[in-house]
Amino acid sequence: MQEVGQNLDNGFKVIHNSPNTSSVINAKSISKNGGKCTYRSLVRINENAKSSKSSVSCESLMLDDISVSDTIPTSDIKTDDIEFSHEAKIGKISDKTIFYLMSRGLSEEDAKAMIVRGFAYPISKELPVEYAVEMNNLINMELEGAIG
Repeated sequence: MQEVGQNLDNGFKVIHNSPNTSSVINAKSISKNGGKCTYRSLVRINENAKSSKSSVSCESLMLDDISVSDTIPTSDIKTDDIEFSHEAKIGKISDKTIFYLMSRGLSEEDAKAMIVRGFAYPISKELPVEYAVEMNNLINMELEGAIG
């Protein structure tokens, strides 16, 4: 999670140089207290990489009105015989979702924490159990008193 004064500038580069290659990229970031996240990417599919596939997904969650997230994708496709998709989502926690969870008995802080953990779940489910537990503990520590 990015906080005030923190600027996370990250990304990736994928180059397809042979036929029938594939890549799947899923990136996620969470910003709070005025943190900034910039995500840069390059997908290059060269002429000899026919029948290649590439899928890119970038999601950013901002926990307040002063945080910032930018996505700067670059695609360099040099053949027509490929499948390529790119999706970017940047958003805030929905007030309607918070209201719904609160109507089911959760406090506002618990509702927001549940949403953040759900946002991070696709990453944590791929980790070994020990790392997933540590990741969830870090999320809980970061959220303690930070949202609300």
